[in-house]
Amino acid sequence: MLLQALRGRPCSSRLRVVFLLGLLFGCATPPLNAQIAGEQPAVREPIRPRLLATIPVGRIRYYELHEQSRIDRHFPDSTTQTFEREVTYTLRLYAFTSRDNGMTELACRVDELTYRFRQDTVQLTFSSRNPLHHRRLPDLDFVSTVLGTELEILLSPYGDIARIGGEQLDWLRDYLRGQLETDPPRLAAWLSAVSDTRWASLFDLHKGVIPGTRVREDSSWQRLVTLWIEGAQWRDTAHVHIARTTDTTRVLVGVLPALAPLSSTVWLPDLFPTPATLIHGRGHAQITVELAPRGLILNSMLHAYTDAELTRATGAPFRQTTQVTLTWRFLREE
Repeated sequence: MLLQALRGRPCSSRLRVVFLLGLLFGCATPPLNAQIAGEQPAVREPIRPRLLATIPVGRIRYYELHEQSRIDRHFPDSTTQTFEREVTYTLRLYAFTSRDNGMTELACRVDELTYRFRQDTVQLTFSSRNPLHHRRLPDLDFVSTVLGTELEILLSPYGDIARIGGEQLDWLRDYLRGQLETDPPRLAAWLSAVSDTRWASLFDLHKGVIPGTRVREDSSWQRLVTLWIEGAQWRDTAHVHIARTTDTTRVLVGVLPALAPLSSTVWLPDLFPTPATLIHGRGHAQITVELAPRGLILNSMLHAYTDAELTRATGAPFRQTTQVTLTWRFLREE
């Protein structure tokens, strides 16, 4: 009808009306990306980084692991016993293959070890670079069992340890069984020194707090964590969040407020190889991990405190508190 009304008008009048109609309908029709009145402006979802701990296949990463432990024992006669241990491990992790399901196989080894032990007037130092001349000590025997054996660790697509094994580790365990088959208590003690949990205490740099998925910067999550602390296994649910971010790194903090022991039989390194019975215990821990691109853990730190009541077949029961700090530091990649 508008076209019919315009047909009788002069050309200039028709052009003026068309121009005015264009302005009218152009103003009335909002552009596709215009904001509707009363509607909140659209907020673009930030890119969620995938937090993953892994090693590229064909690469070798070296870490230094520094352990500082203080153990205090309190006996019924009011006497106390205190000792401190300081160990530095050089760890080698080589990713030698990957599987179709996203699993990665690592060859892991403790290349070097230095050790210091202090108790009252007793002081002992040891270096694997000069292993021939040193005083024998049960604690050192226990700690040094991991030296030199290469094991194979299977990492899940999320960066968690799925399996621990390997020919050298199998040979070591079979050798112990052959040597100590007539002494089951000593065999159990030595096998505990090379157990999966003991190896994981060295080579699991993040203790499972890295989720292996994409997460929001302000999100938090929970992971079930198992820790090996002074011959005993402890477990708790870690409450994890991203504490700090930079352009390339993320710092994760996991808090374990209520550690609980998993088993009653433990092998205390300084009393090795005699077992002890853990009656009850509690503790807490915190894990901090600095994660860079390509699944690279730059630094990791575990602080743990446990308080337990223990007894042995011989001797009075005692209360033991353990304070331990484990610090992993990335050295280099080849």
